[in-house]
Amino acid sequence: MQKIIVKSPRGNSLASQLVSLYNSFKDLSFNEPRNFDLSNIDWFFPLLVLPLCAHINCFKSQFSKNENNPNHSYLDTVSFPLGVDSVSVFQQQVQAHKTFIPISVLKREKGPDRERLESIFSMIVYKTLGSVPGAQNAVHYPITELVTNIFDHSKQDRGFIFAQFYPKKNYLDICIVDCGRGLSKAYEEEKSLKLSDADSIVEVLKGHSTKPSVERGYGVRTSKRVVCECLGGEFVLLSGAAALVVNERQERMVELPGFFWQGVIVAYRIPKPAGPIDISPYLE
Repeated sequence: MQKIIVKSPRGNSLASQLVSLYNSFKDLSFNEPRNFDLSNIDWFFPLLVLPLCAHINCFKSQFSKNENNPNHSYLDTVSFPLGVDSVSVFQQQVQAHKTFIPISVLKREKGPDRERLESIFSMIVYKTLGSVPGAQNAVHYPITELVTNIFDHSKQDRGFIFAQFYPKKNYLDICIVDCGRGLSKAYEEEKSLKLSDADSIVEVLKGHSTKPSVERGYGVRTSKRVVCECLGGEFVLLSGAAALVVNERQERMVELPGFFWQGVIVAYRIPKPAGPIDISPYLE
């Protein structure tokens, strides 16, 4: 099993985390198991931790860490790499720790457990950010839309979600991951469209659904608008060998040569709101 040394991001931004993720998977055959060496990582971020967790779960990869580094106990604390799919265990984790929401495994069957897990996850995020008017809708909308999108396009039976609040910096990072067929394959299979990974992301942001019976699908586009325009946050959407990176200064498509993520990764950052929030102007 090939050993991959995962390096720490050079900064806290989502773009810096994306670079670290890119370097960890560059020039690899995606669905082969790997041994991820995490010993050199000083700080763990959702955009790096959750894709590694998904790969370990989906492709039986392994990992090693530095047991002498106190920061590495964080991985056990957030339930890395297996995650939590039980509501009772999830609630115990949340009660014990106030700055993160443990890695959660969401299953396709929308039974009581998945519904409760999604609902509790959204509520904890809402309480973490502060109970200002409108915050509950602003938190709940992108989580619900982006999680639903996993099961609409991926043809996988599970997805992964993880959140970390940084109280000194007053923002929350959320990451949602699947290892399904990805956007390009979804458009090809459902709409008979052969698109590059970058063009597939563009189509999603135009609101063109991958589902054959639906002409419009605004979930990802409106979620990005709520996060970036309404909340002043950052947003990353990655599928295959391309990623859209959005921050307060710019929105750009990034080609990722030598890299391929089989599925979709969405990560976003929400600053703690200072006042009332109204998401209605950003919905379609």
